[in-house]
Amino acid sequence: MKSNWRYSTLAGAVTAALGSGATSVDAAGFFLPYQGAAAIGNSLAGTAALGEDASTVFWNPAGMSRIPTRQISVAGHYSDPSIDFTDKGSTGPAAIVPATGGNGGDAGTAKVIPNVFAVLPFGAWAVGIGVSAPFGNKTEYEPSWRGRFQSTESELTMINVNPSVSYQATPTFALGFGINYAKMEAEFHQAAVLGVNTEGSATLTGDSTAWGLNAGLLWQATDETRLGFSYRSKMDFELSGNRQVLTAGGAAVPGQNFTIEADLTVPAIAQLSVVHELNDNWSLLGDIMFTQWSEVNELVVRRQSTGGVSDRLAFQFKDAWRGSVAVNYRVNDGWLLRSGVAYDQSPVKGAGERPTSLPDSDRIWVSIGARWDIAPAHRLDVAYARVIIKDSDINRSTTGTASAMTLTGGYSSSANILSAQYTFSF
Repeated sequence: MKSNWRYSTLAGAVTAALGSGATSVDAAGFFLPYQGAAAIGNSLAGTAALGEDASTVFWNPAGMSRIPTRQISVAGHYSDPSIDFTDKGSTGPAAIVPATGGNGGDAGTAKVIPNVFAVLPFGAWAVGIGVSAPFGNKTEYEPSWRGRFQSTESELTMINVNPSVSYQATPTFALGFGINYAKMEAEFHQAAVLGVNTEGSATLTGDSTAWGLNAGLLWQATDETRLGFSYRSKMDFELSGNRQVLTAGGAAVPGQNFTIEADLTVPAIAQLSVVHELNDNWSLLGDIMFTQWSEVNELVVRRQSTGGVSDRLAFQFKDAWRGSVAVNYRVNDGWLLRSGVAYDQSPVKGAGERPTSLPDSDRIWVSIGARWDIAPAHRLDVAYARVIIKDSDINRSTTGTASAMTLTGGYSSSANILSAQYTFSF
């Protein structure tokens, strides 16, 4: 039991521990794209080159140079994901006879995720700050499902605070820089084999803080074309928390409860964007995003009392690309319409590496949005995105004398995103 618990619990903890409580089917891996409603309406295309509102603090701090007045943007994003598993011949654990269980129901969980950004310009300089959730994941299966010995529930909440500064170096060139301070809290649950036909529960909890950097460049190449480049550094966390194994009656299992430390990394992201104004009404946007998911390759777990390494668990994530294009149409002085599509690669290599807490796969975004300039100082953005996720297989095994099992089946997933943002200039 001990080996199986550590393997699958900690595997789930890494994928669960990088997020804001939203199910990460919305974007590949556990990246959460909720950084302003305009970005959602454009499928994230052009976000490092737009500098359209205060959310540029996240996408590219150099874009603050394009905001002429003090500005605050407040947004809320409703994510409604669906994650459905179908069993196709799973085996084990040997100690549970017969090894029964259902498909787990819909493991997706609807959430509302807020963020806020502010920009204060003065001369060639501008300062800003953003509070948002760049990464996250949450899955919750029915507690008696077939894969309960790999995970039943996993969640991490992450809050990132991002003060930034920009400088207009020349009439056509600006640069920006930001510091990121993030707080993570992780929680993971699974069933545990305690003996022949005897099940209990296992829980891992932990929290941590970390620092990171982001920077960007903005170049007005011509009167019609603007290019933006941004980079967010990786962030290294050291979770500290507790490991707990309980019987079905809630009693602690002797020797299976102690404090832990676990090292994990949030990947670096590089982004190149372009915005081209065809005329006064039409504009084209494009974007390429690279995420260094290979940094999320191994979770190192230590027993806090001794510092000794208890597990090194390989996830073998691969680096991934995201490409998007969008078209915006200026109807009149009061209205702007948006549309976009994107293709988003998954960092999961295959069925053997796909964890139940992050049953990730390649996806396509299709989005629309609108901006209403209510008055010179007041603006409202709304957006909708449909996320179409490729069906995927899982054939993931855990180890242990009595608790070894292989979960074999398929996943069918999708998501809907609704976003609204109010921007106030003063």
